[in-house]
Amino acid sequence: MFNETAKRWETPVHTGTHSLPRDLPTAIAKLLLTRGVDSAEKLRLFLDPPQQLPYNPMRMAGMDQAVARLNRALDRGERVGVFGDFDVDGVTGAAILGEGLGELGISVQPYLPHRMEEGHGLSEAAVGRFAEQGVSLIITVDTGVTAVEEVAAASRLGTDVIITDHHVPHADLPEAVSIIDPNLPDSAYPFSGLCGAGLALKLMQGVYQFLGQPWNPALLELAALGTIADLVPLLDENRYLVQEGLAEMGRTLRPGLSALFQNCRLEPGQLDSEAISFQVCPRLNSAGRMGHAEDSYRLLTTKSTEEAYSLAASLEQLNRTRRDASDRAMAIASEQVQRKYSGSAPPSILVVCDAEIVPGVAGLVAGRLAETYRRPALVMSLQGDHAVASGRSIPQFDIEQALESCRGMLVKYGGHSQAAGCTVSTDQIPGFIDALTGIAEKELGNSDLKPGLSIDAEISLGELNQEAIGWLTALEPFGQGNPRPLFLSRNVSVLETRSIGNAGQHLKLLVEQDGKIMTALAFNQAGSWPRGAARLDLAYSVTSDWWRGVKSDNLKVVDVRPSAP
Repeated sequence: MFNETAKRWETPVHTGTHSLPRDLPTAIAKLLLTRGVDSAEKLRLFLDPPQQLPYNPMRMAGMDQAVARLNRALDRGERVGVFGDFDVDGVTGAAILGEGLGELGISVQPYLPHRMEEGHGLSEAAVGRFAEQGVSLIITVDTGVTAVEEVAAASRLGTDVIITDHHVPHADLPEAVSIIDPNLPDSAYPFSGLCGAGLALKLMQGVYQFLGQPWNPALLELAALGTIADLVPLLDENRYLVQEGLAEMGRTLRPGLSALFQNCRLEPGQLDSEAISFQVCPRLNSAGRMGHAEDSYRLLTTKSTEEAYSLAASLEQLNRTRRDASDRAMAIASEQVQRKYSGSAPPSILVVCDAEIVPGVAGLVAGRLAETYRRPALVMSLQGDHAVASGRSIPQFDIEQALESCRGMLVKYGGHSQAAGCTVSTDQIPGFIDALTGIAEKELGNSDLKPGLSIDAEISLGELNQEAIGWLTALEPFGQGNPRPLFLSRNVSVLETRSIGNAGQHLKLLVEQDGKIMTALAFNQAGSWPRGAARLDLAYSVTSDWWRGVKSDNLKVVDVRPSAP
């Protein structure tokens, strides 16, 4: 039976001297050394970067042309169409442009495609719809850099296009008025990690800067949501956007966000990148996955409290539907993986294909497969004469580049190195799978793909004092590029254990070491827990929980082993 889920613990080895502050808590010093921060100066630069943020948007290639064209649209009273995407990044980016341009007095027509009926990316049908609505300028968000034919169609209709996108461009670029994409070969912008919402904010900064007017800082809320959801590195300018955006969310005047936070049981003081990532973003994403992303757009932009609470309730129901669909799809995928690869050598890429997998959850399932088996995964949803596929990868494998190598067999494709998707005709599926598998075997065949946990520091629970936990807060926001620290404590005593959750699938423990007693939570681990072990080695992160306004610090167990005798 194919089983590659046992994790390898990768513990750090620190050699040489460092010049971190001597009064730094030991646990924090170990963590910083693992992440390459070995001096007081490097620590200062991480916490308080010297560069002026946000960067001047006019340093971005294509910004001059985009700002000039938008200024002309403002002078002439043109109607501007904003074409977004159905995920949180695309929705928030579209909302940034809708609000930012609207406040200047520009008439904006938003358009978010339907995932099931239209799929990802600018389409000629959408271009035609814009033209019928009197739109003379289209701005894309989080898409468009590969839309050569669609931009040409807009040009034939007399409609200009400004592209803002952070996906990898192909060799042929659309003939747009402007293309703003940090992945373009000639890009000299200081930071290349902005997401679609981040680029939309940069465009608004550029326009307002040109007009000599201040832009609304509430746009930072939307930029932070998109940045967190799209899993771009939370470093440099993204770190700034998320820090400032979270602060704005804490005092938000958006009825939609207030309603959403209430449904998530989040208080303003409890907002951090993980709460947004695991509670808020899935609800916003559920509209695009199971319904229409327009609902999330309306939730974020409405001024009506009544409408906000109605839309938030709708997203809550869609999110429950999404969870059910995800569970069913994951069960199908897991069964296929075990059956397809039973008794064979572990493959370099996992490919799952089934008509019962809803396209809206295919990416979620691919992500869980990639995380579980430490292999790139492609999940295909059969839709009649074609399949819509979503892929997730590992750092050693560029899945977008792999899809590009198979482009002759694909209807369309696009994405990033770690997350990409495609549409393929049913008759091309066998050849496509063979070609993709061959590419993965060539690149990963000799690699050790056993799942690993990168431990930041091996410590005792006694080292987690309040000062150390305060430092963890100072190092936030955590996310891609700056993950929440993972600690290892060996030979921890178990004082109490009890099952929690509707099906008893989670565990809540009371653990002790060196006189320090803490609560530990092990989610979805009840079935694999080493029962009866009085002492455990725990790999965990430190999280905060709130109950009736009181904050408590807990251990979130990622992996566990019985301690050696």
